[in-house]
Amino acid sequence: MINDDDKLREFETSSVKYWPKNILDLSLKPGAINIVSGPRQTGKSTSLKLLIKKLIEEDVSAGRIFYFNSDALESRKDLIDLVLLFLNGIKDSSGKIPPNYLLLDEVSSVLDWPYAIKWLADGGFLNNSKVILTGSSSINLKKSGEFLPGRRRSGKDIRFLPIDFFEYVRLFYPAEIPDKKIDSYEKISVLASGLQKKKIDLPKMYKNFLLTGGFLRMINSFVRKDPYGSPVEIYISGLKSELAKTGKKELAARRVLEKVVSGLTAETSYSNVAEEAELGSKNTAADYLGFFGDSYLLKETMYYSIPQKRVVVKKNKKYYPVDPFLFWIFYSFITGSNDIELFFQKYSLPPLDSQITEGFVASELFKQGFEFYFFRNSKELDFFIPEEEVGIEVKYKDRIVSSDLEGLRYCKRKILISKNSLEKRSDILIIPVYLFGFLDLTRI
Repeated sequence: MINDDDKLREFETSSVKYWPKNILDLSLKPGAINIVSGPRQTGKSTSLKLLIKKLIEEDVSAGRIFYFNSDALESRKDLIDLVLLFLNGIKDSSGKIPPNYLLLDEVSSVLDWPYAIKWLADGGFLNNSKVILTGSSSINLKKSGEFLPGRRRSGKDIRFLPIDFFEYVRLFYPAEIPDKKIDSYEKISVLASGLQKKKIDLPKMYKNFLLTGGFLRMINSFVRKDPYGSPVEIYISGLKSELAKTGKKELAARRVLEKVVSGLTAETSYSNVAEEAELGSKNTAADYLGFFGDSYLLKETMYYSIPQKRVVVKKNKKYYPVDPFLFWIFYSFITGSNDIELFFQKYSLPPLDSQITEGFVASELFKQGFEFYFFRNSKELDFFIPEEEVGIEVKYKDRIVSSDLEGLRYCKRKILISKNSLEKRSDILIIPVYLFGFLDLTRI
């Protein structure tokens, strides 16, 4: 029985529940191959179980729904044999495969999995299957584009990331927070005033979010005031597992992450990481940084020349955790200590709090799907989104002065993120960091 599933039991007993509409409302069509990608422990498996429960409640026969965690498989042949076993088992009396649901979790852990899906699709075995594949390695899932051209039909690509701050606040105040983001200074001012009158403490929620990030297990531990050691250990174990599967050395991974943590918001290069992490080769550094990027743990941010309107690949880069909680996970992995609160308190004080704020903004942009970069000449611009012509500068302090705005002068649309200030200076929107996630950057 689906209600006896451990994932669903955990979901039902959670203090805070998040309903993944991007999965539950997904339009599933026969023959379509949908791919869901995102870091481990974000709830992809739970989402599939919730989808199964929904389908059964809609009178879909449980015998025509197949879920399998592909971590247990070793090869593409194993994957093919597994799917054929299910499909052959549901054939009707005429030998035809009836409509069915095929949900393969963590398929990216199977070596050469795209060849298996390609073989099944080319053989017509999936014509009546509504397929969802999930994985935690973006590079392995990218292979689908190479091996499945024209075979996915109307299948969607879905990023399943930790929730952003806007979704986080809506978990606690669904009636008070609009379901759509805001597109003007006037509207954001009205919202801020209204929330203040209702005594909704956004600055406090922002600080809480910096600790828990958008990971539901950690959010629930925080709400229940449970010790953080258990969820931290789960995420550390997941990281170690991914390292082992890809043949990466834990010591080298620790040294690379130590460089990232100590140099958060600073520019660096593969050569510099290789030297400081004692890796011996910039190619090794690039390989490990690429692994963290492909595993949805780090966002590599490149230099963009605004005057030339192009990315300059050879310039230094910046690295940000894709979620605030991952910064504390990196610390735990580096030090071997689960006492992330001690480290969190350290970064809650100046000047380190400004680094965490910049990291938060980067993670919010990443979760919203923007391609963003940084720019520097006489002044540095923290973030630039070419597609939207938006420049974003982070100044996490009480008082904003004219010199703080200079990095934005090259941008058509200008946003400065402050500690508490909300105002409009000429064409520059100055907004507190705890309201930034409420902005619709495509329309502001």
